[in-house]
This record gives sequence, structure tokens and C-alpha cells, in this order.
Amino acid sequence: MNKKQLLIFVFIILQKFSISQSWQQISDFPATERDDGTSFIIGNKAYCGTGLKTGWVASADFYSFDMSTETWNTIASLPVGMERQYATGFSNNHFGYVFGGLNGSTFYNDLWMYDTTTNSWQSKTSLPSAARMGATCFVINDTAYIIGGQTATATSISEVWAYCFTTDMWTQKNNLPFGARYRASTTTQNNKGYLVFGLDANHLYRKELEEYNPATSVWTQISTFPNVGRAYSTLKSISGDLVLLTGIDSLNTTYNDMWRINTSTLLWQQLASIPALGRKGGMCFNNATSLYYTTGIDQTNTRLKQTWKVDNPTVVGEINFSLNINCYPNPNSGTFILSVAETNIHQHSFITIYNRLGEIIQTKEITNTNTSFDISIYPKGIYFVKLGSDNGVEVKKIISE
Repeated sequence: MNKKQLLIFVFIILQKFSISQSWQQISDFPATERDDGTSFIIGNKAYCGTGLKTGWVASADFYSFDMSTETWNTIASLPVGMERQYATGFSNNHFGYVFGGLNGSTFYNDLWMYDTTTNSWQSKTSLPSAARMGATCFVINDTAYIIGGQTATATSISEVWAYCFTTDMWTQKNNLPFGARYRASTTTQNNKGYLVFGLDANHLYRKELEEYNPATSVWTQISTFPNVGRAYSTLKSISGDLVLLTGIDSLNTTYNDMWRINTSTLLWQQLASIPALGRKGGMCFNNATSLYYTTGIDQTNTRLKQTWKVDNPTVVGEINFSLNINCYPNPNSGTFILSVAETNIHQHSFITIYNRLGEIIQTKEITNTNTSFDISIYPKGIYFVKLGSDNGVEVKKIISE
């Protein structure tokens, strides 16, 4: 096989690229091992607390982690009697928030606000609905969206509530159109919310990636995770990509892997795994360049206090996005011409064409610098043409209209 031969690349990028990231273990979480805590970020500090400690004890303690100096400090705990796990954390300006959770058999619908200027907690307006645990949240502008969770009577719910920071008021939004989710993973990017994973009402582990547009209150499925469905994972926005890691599947297998997806190309790629046992229920946070993961429970059901860090997690080596390809006319009714530099044409060279859900719809051998292909039999919309070689990978977005 010619060394420069173009390869068929599917939507799920599973290639053995040399990965330039490297995880390192840094200072442990400064208190008792635990899982199912919560965290929020204010400035360049992460605030981590609550959770179920070793010994099956719910906690209310909190600690700050300075991502500049990578040092931990003790801060004010939630008030006595407010111990919990499975709470939901989020932030706005210099305030942090902790919502809901569980202690024993008691579910909470309360909301607590932490003020960094006074190192104190204040009770805010409780959710005017059933108490819940394991909800997830993303923040867009002045609103936090509390999504799904589990109540005392339902193992997974589809409710969405919006909390306005400026008015301290709750508004119920439309339920999730794709069904209930418990312990899903969410984040925000470019004023849109993203949700993946979680358990549905039938206790199935989901893997669809959903996008929420607050301007229209519309959810859209934009992709599907290329591995098994999970829960108890984490999803973060960093360096223009969505990064997700860890979690547990239907076979009770925990994971230490990390993946990214670019929301423009909708391409998945597996990144460097945490060099330790699989885990779930940890606290994850990041700044512009580094990603951190602390606490959790591993495959042996051992609660943890380790903290792991990876710099520039989305940077991958040995990729040169410059194969000099072009698709035209674009957009059009479905018949395109692919133009490829002659230096990238070799025996048995192929391209792969797939839809925005990652399904391969067509492959085609390349024999000339200009090769036509027809996708007019498929529904109108966005498609991707992908080529790869030892020189790199290039993706072109095309529109059939």
C-alpha cells in the first residue's frame, strides 16, 4: 500500500494519531474522599464541595482551587443541616449557586448562593416544583437552565426550569422533547446549551448530543456519541470544542477516557485518557488552557481524592489540515465536484461522505483531480466530505438544497 494513500475516514475519528496532551496528578482534594459532589467556577477559581464521603456520609464542606497557583483553600461550608450529594452547581459573576440534591431519602429543591466577597452563603428562592437530585445545568446570559433529574416518585424527569439571576425567579420551560434525563452532562458554548448522556425514563443510557437555542427554545439533535451511552460523566467547553470524559455505562463499566467534538464539523475524536482506573461522579472544571478532574469513585467502588490535570486537552499532534481540496458548486441541488491536488491522488484512494448525524451515506474512489459525486437522493441539508492521508485530515461542509 502506498504510504501516501488516502484513507477512508468515518465520522467517528478513531485514528491512532499521536496525542500531544499528557495528564499529570497534582494536589489532592484537601478533604475526605468523595463522589457526587458539585462545583462551579468564578474567575480563575473552582469551588468544589458537598458529595458522599467515604463512610457513606453526606457533606456540606466547600473548598476553592486556584487554577493559577493550583492550590486548595477551605471556604465556608453550606449551613449545618444542608449536607447533600447529587447537587447541581453553577455561577454568575462573583456568585456561585448550589441547587437541590439528596441526603439519605430527603430530596431538596432549595437554592443556595455563595458570595465570594463575604465568604458566606445565602438562601435564595427555592424551585417551585418537586425536589430533585442529579439534575444538570447550563448558564446562558443571566439565566441558569436546570434540566432533568430524579424525584422521590420518578427515576428520571424531563422538566426544564429557568432561574433568572437578576430577579431571583423561576420560570418553567417546555419539557425536554427527547424525553427524561437523569445525571446527564451539559455545558454552554457560543450562547447555546449542549446536553449529552444520562438515563432516560426506561433506565436506558443515552448518547445523543442535543443543542439548545435559547432564542427559539428549540432543542436539536446534532450528533451521537460514537461509543456506548453513559451517565455520571462531565461535559465542558474548551478551546472551541466540547470535551467529555469519564462516566458509567449499562454494564456498570466506568471509564477514564476523554473525547472531543467540534460543533462546526461535528467530528468526534478520542483524546488522552486519565492514566488511572475508570471513574464516575467526580468534579471537573477548566479555564482557557487546562482541564481538571478531582474526586469521584472508581471501578473498584473506591472513593477518591485525586486531582488530575491536562493542559491544552484538544491539541492533537501530527495533523495538518491542508490537503488542498475543494467541493463546488456549494451549495447546490446535490451534484458536486471534488477537486483534489494531484499529489494527493494515489491508487485506491477514497473519500467518505456522511450526514450531520455521523452516518456514512457514500464512499467514492478518487482517480482524477476532479471527481463528481451525487447525493441528491438524500434529504436536503448539511453533509460532510472527509479525506485523510499521512499529510493530514481535511473536512469540507457541503449543503444540498
